[in-house]
Amino acid sequence: MSSRSLATPPAMSPRRTIEKRSRAPLGHLMLSHALKDAGFEGEIRIDEKTLERYATDESIFHIVPQIVLLPRSVKDVQIAVRVVKQESAEFPSLSLTARAAGTGLGGGSLSDSIVIDIKEHLNEIIKIDKKAGHVSVTAYAGTMWRDIEKALKEYDRYLPPYPASKHICTIGGAVANNAAGPDSLRYGHVADWVESLEVVLDDGEVYDVRPLSYKEFRTLQKSKNALARVAKEVLTLVEKNEAAVHKARPKTKKNSAGYALWDVVAPSVAEWKKGKGSFDLTRLFSGGQGTIGVITKVTMRTEPIAKEVSLVAVPVFDLAAASKVVLEALRYDPINIEVFDALTYDSAMKNPQFFKDRLPSLDYYRVLLSMYTTFHVRWGRRLPEFVLLVTLDDKYLAEKRFKKEEIINLMRGKGGRGARLIVNPYEKQIYWQIRDASYSLSKLLDPNKRPAAFLEDMTVPPEHMARFFADIKALLKKYNVTAAVHGHGGNGHFHFYPLLDFKSQATPALIVKMAEEFFDTAVKYGGNICGEHNDGIIRTPHLGKMFSKATIGLFETVEHIFDPADIFNPGKKVHPRFDVKESIRHTN
Repeated sequence: MSSRSLATPPAMSPRRTIEKRSRAPLGHLMLSHALKDAGFEGEIRIDEKTLERYATDESIFHIVPQIVLLPRSVKDVQIAVRVVKQESAEFPSLSLTARAAGTGLGGGSLSDSIVIDIKEHLNEIIKIDKKAGHVSVTAYAGTMWRDIEKALKEYDRYLPPYPASKHICTIGGAVANNAAGPDSLRYGHVADWVESLEVVLDDGEVYDVRPLSYKEFRTLQKSKNALARVAKEVLTLVEKNEAAVHKARPKTKKNSAGYALWDVVAPSVAEWKKGKGSFDLTRLFSGGQGTIGVITKVTMRTEPIAKEVSLVAVPVFDLAAASKVVLEALRYDPINIEVFDALTYDSAMKNPQFFKDRLPSLDYYRVLLSMYTTFHVRWGRRLPEFVLLVTLDDKYLAEKRFKKEEIINLMRGKGGRGARLIVNPYEKQIYWQIRDASYSLSKLLDPNKRPAAFLEDMTVPPEHMARFFADIKALLKKYNVTAAVHGHGGNGHFHFYPLLDFKSQATPALIVKMAEEFFDTAVKYGGNICGEHNDGIIRTPHLGKMFSKATIGLFETVEHIFDPADIFNPGKKVHPRFDVKESIRHTN
């Protein structure tokens, strides 16, 4: 190791200014030949149709890659990494961005260089291990979450941090984003459930990354490989800056911004060296967005599916009462507290055909009857500001001797006057259908506009939720935009999708201006701008709102430790390199 202090980022090298360089088409053309010569057996695509398909994801951006790679094996991934690193010495603009299902909302899977699609061929469940009541699943990174969930049902298990996009995302993409979802209120992020990861580091070798005891760490250091090197340098970084690292941890329960250095050594470096706790680099890969290596396989722990649960629906007609109701519900350790707004429910009532393909024919009519009955009869034809869906754990309530009737009455007293235990299965279904479809329903509000995913990941402490949302409503009015809202009420985590016309030349400037003001509002209430969707193109330039310059310097050092040539998905966690205005899509 050099004498340079690891508390500060490395000196800016030519690789750090690649945003000012051309994309070197010649370098990409030569790379195609180099890949074939090195034995790459996957597909190499440079046709316009393919490049355009990979130029967008679920984000607001449009960035055309130069090459798309479809590896057929982990060996192909290794070859791609080695060749890109070798050729980048002559052509510094070369980089490699891993992509899975393309469901990310921050532009994390977009690149103007090389996209490597992990989902196309690396998409199988490898094994499900069951030992002494412990069940884990191992799968290639491109495996669909829904396929893993289906396989685990045979064991009566599931993955608790499932994201709302579980039907369309992959396990590797969820790890790379450190995704979370409804049950994360109780069970945390994906990172909390990762047992081990198979990754390809910048030397093109495959490594098994898992939590290590101090003894295991010392054994690793006897190896002279890339994993041993990065482990040693990361430990030095954390040890030298331990107090600052823990001080930098975001105060909100949910966070996927930056690199989670505060979770790498637990409970502390001193205690770990005494034989307690672990050193865990999976915490950096989980949420790293492919910026420090390529994840090829994932092993995760599972949890038994909870059967004894109760759903309480709480309409909140007075916005000021929202925080009080949520704080009351949190006293009973609910599995989740989900939320959607009046606009979402109204959109569901105006678009009943939306649910036809989602439900069996007979259920469809029963569920719609429940939806309209709720509005006309139970709510007196008045839409609440929010609907909270509180899932209570019956076993926990019994152990603590809490009575559901008393809990519901207490929530009513806090402002949720229409709180009800939902017993009818069709009524349960409509609530969950509307909550799960909130984003999709917002696409039906205006055929000439698109829900814009750039404010959709802000989180505030629940006690500030009502005041935060009041400010957000004022800002939406100020900018004269409509936005449906849903999210995870127990974490004070909201997803906003303003409807914008991406064909308008004024939209890029509007997005930049709104992002500044809305993000500042979250930070004002002790929150953050990145709860579960990660930084990507949209939030990386704003991380200074959440973290000090010194902390961002630590993040830059982490990225440099793993990727000194800057070949892995540059600009997505540190050193933002994409101009937001110029990168925004122009279609709805």
